[in-house]
Amino acid sequence: MARTRESTIEDYLLGQCREHGFLCLKFVSPARGGVPDRVVVAPGGTVFVEVKRPGGQLRKLQQLTHAKLRRHGAEVHVVDDKPSVDLFIAHLLKSPSDQQIAAP
Repeated sequence: MARTRESTIEDYLLGQCREHGFLCLKFVSPARGGVPDRVVVAPGGTVFVEVKRPGGQLRKLQQLTHAKLRRHGAEVHVVDDKPSVDLFIAHLLKSPSDQQIAAP
């Protein structure tokens, strides 16, 4: 059985974002490694998304960079299959008031 590639998940994310009218920008930072793959701009806010192949693990530098982004108030998500992309999109579709109620 062929393994799903990271590019397949990233293409699915891009398609779902386009379908819902979100911007899904490729994020590359030559001077800083470990940054998430995508920046998604949606009506509820701007978030970072790391794309992995199914079962793929974050590298240590990615873990550190994501933690730093979160400490500075950024929202960072990791998706590694189509269902996790669907959950991410559902999260973005929630109204801001729904997100405030659901926040711990």
